[in-house]
Amino acid sequence: MTEREKAPNAHLLSNLHPSPVIESRHFLRQAAELGMTEDELLEAIRAMLADRTMRRYGAVVRHRSIGYTSNVLVAWNVPSGRIEDFSSVIDSIDEVSHSYERARYPEWDYNVYTMIHGHSEDECRETVERIANALGLSDYTLLFTRRELKKCTLDVPAVLAHD
Repeated sequence: MTEREKAPNAHLLSNLHPSPVIESRHFLRQAAELGMTEDELLEAIRAMLADRTMRRYGAVVRHRSIGYTSNVLVAWNVPSGRIEDFSSVIDSIDEVSHSYERARYPEWDYNVYTMIHGHSEDECRETVERIANALGLSDYTLLFTRRELKKCTLDVPAVLAHD
């Protein structure tokens, strides 16, 4: 059995990539490179999206280059029974790029983290206030980015090579 037969999703994720040029049939070319039909590739992508193996497929935009020059990591103290409420509220807020629930610690009572982007620190603060007011939360800490040290997407082929 080949590696591709053992782990078809890993093979696809290792070789699936956005086109560096705009083309009308990107997936047709990709499918040919992967030895499958365009319909098979699209079905495989839909399946990975449906089972959450892959959350999305799209361009990575460098937010600073389009005017989003401020961002803030917000550490929230969200009561354990309100995590789903919190998630529902932030799902509708475009300025939130990602959010995680993490463990609390005795010296750090925050358990939910959001990354918020804006054109200014004031705009980021306004978004935080919108979220806080919608949920009735007042215990949070703002950690504004001063300098980006590293930012990249996950290199799937490199990660899979370590397995």
